[in-house]
Amino acid sequence: MAYFNTGWEGPSPVPVIEAIKERLEYESYNGPSSPEVLESAESIARQAKEAVAKLVNASPDEIALTENTTEGLNVVLNGLPWMAGDEIVTCNLEHPSVLLPSYNLQQRAGVKVKVVILSSNSTHDEIVSKFEEALTPKTRMVFLSHIEYSCGLRMPIKRIRRLTQGRGIWMLLDGAQGPGHVRLDMRDIGCDFYSMPGHKWLLGPDGTGALYIRKEMLEQVRPVRVGYRFAKSFDQAGNFVPLTDSIDKFRVSTTSAPLRAGHLEAVRFHQRIGSDTVEQRSLAQAARLKTALSAIPGVRVTSPLEGPECTGLVTFTIEGVAPADAVAAMWKTQRILTRAVAFPSGIRASVAFFNTDDEIARLAEAVRGLAKAPKPRA
Repeated sequence: MAYFNTGWEGPSPVPVIEAIKERLEYESYNGPSSPEVLESAESIARQAKEAVAKLVNASPDEIALTENTTEGLNVVLNGLPWMAGDEIVTCNLEHPSVLLPSYNLQQRAGVKVKVVILSSNSTHDEIVSKFEEALTPKTRMVFLSHIEYSCGLRMPIKRIRRLTQGRGIWMLLDGAQGPGHVRLDMRDIGCDFYSMPGHKWLLGPDGTGALYIRKEMLEQVRPVRVGYRFAKSFDQAGNFVPLTDSIDKFRVSTTSAPLRAGHLEAVRFHQRIGSDTVEQRSLAQAARLKTALSAIPGVRVTSPLEGPECTGLVTFTIEGVAPADAVAAMWKTQRILTRAVAFPSGIRASVAFFNTDDEIARLAEAVRGLAKAPKPRA
């Protein structure tokens, strides 16, 4: 097949699969709760935190391991001290995992959600101008995706962050399309919170992810799900001292060491190639695809065509063909995997570093065939 759906879930390389299998066998043969197995599981978790921290230029003390991006977003959003009338500023291009938790908080806590209206090819200058207009003295958080899942628009995060500095405004980023796709540096970005998966562009297994919380913000986020790591001390007589200043307070219970081993190996695999190499290769192949698609009559690329707004996500439309029908047809007849996105409506191709020139040409030719096919009468 030609796989262009890494933005949903990436195919794991052989070293990741082997790491999971070896850990499963080790636990089965040596007893999953034996002292040696438990100790090695803690070591895997520690190494995974350290690897993610290195990947995004953060401290391991600022990294919590999660099961997915949405979990991390909910940890932050529901753990902060909100007051009725506080404002969250987001935008219309966002994933439901950004919008729905925000709307839920609006209903539950009286927080107001302001949605900035953007297009899939808005420029950074336009975006910054609109966010500057949207911020008010009541704004408490800017909540955005680093890269918009629907169209690949890379948001001007650093410039938006500069608008919020010194105003008591938190910044929470959905990094679902970040790690393994573009180079990440939490110190450079300057956000307060960044939630990320292990299973998309990083090519790790399902059920893995991480949450970055800037050290200075740790005490402000209170766990809404509490496990044994939440206590500094407690007893059976009602005495309890909570853990407030450590990322460990978000650990709830048993997790999968085999999946953590796969996550760790995925980060190592990526680092052996290099973040800059991966990003530049993805950008180059995406540009190649945009050029090919733009030359096809009836096809319109809706993602940014050039400039700092671009990423490896390429969204396009075919005149007279519903995106879901196009995606289904390409899979059924050509074994080319893309996905349909609802808003803005289109066909999305995730162009990863491993996608070859031949695969780009194959996808473009399949689209050309759909564009030329007779359309049903209305």
